Amino acid sequence: MNMNTVLICGGEINDEFSLVCLKQIKPDCIIGVDKGLEFCYRNHVIPDWILGDFDSISKEVIDWYREQQEIPIRQYKPEKDDTDTRLGMELALKLGSDKIFLLGATGGRLDHYMGNLQSLLITARKEKEGWILDEQNAITVRKAGKICIHKEEQFGKYVSFFSMGDEVTGLSLTGFQYPLDDYTLKNSDGIAVSNQLSDDCGIIEFETGYLMMVLSKDRTKC
Repeated sequence: MNMNTVLICGGEINDEFSLVCLKQIKPDCIIGVDKGLEFCYRNHVIPDWILGDFDSISKEVIDWYREQQEIPIRQYKPEKDDTDTRLGMELALKLGSDKIFLLGATGGRLDHYMGNLQSLLITARKEKEGWILDEQNAITVRKAGKICIHKEEQFGKYVSFFSMGDEVTGLSLTGFQYPLDDYTLKNSDGIAVSNQLSDDCGIIEFETGYLMMVLSKDRTKC
């Protein structure tokens, strides 16, 4: 049985969208990451684990959660080698997670956003699924292999692809408006941006590298 874990991170977070995600995902485990606890606090969400350096969270919130002695809390010094999100990803994998969803991982500081995107490599290297979700995007990074997207289940209508290393080789897109065949996608390419499905099922195959896939929709009210 697959284990789903949600990390509530400290970036910009849409409460309505995130609560819907939690309802749909039905996570086996919720990890509150630093300022993400403020979302948990105002929406009465009880995480299974809490971690962070707690340098950006209100004292009222962290003190309340410290009083809930049944919740394990891991506190780190601000001068650490990894971001709070990466530490949360490592914990989720250690707990046996097969799919990890990050909420509140976009917006705000660009360096934090980029760090969160790179953290998706952690799950890809372990051949697990990692997703960053917000009201406009669903982002994942995958190791070489085959991915299928079904139009009826797709998040939004746009699909973009980026290399998370120097290049992705043998990239083929079938069932897309702009297909590719055995293409070498370099990290400087823009050829795979803003594609769309032309068939009911889109197939992505590639031979080497790590591929970032971004599913997007036009901004609408959640």
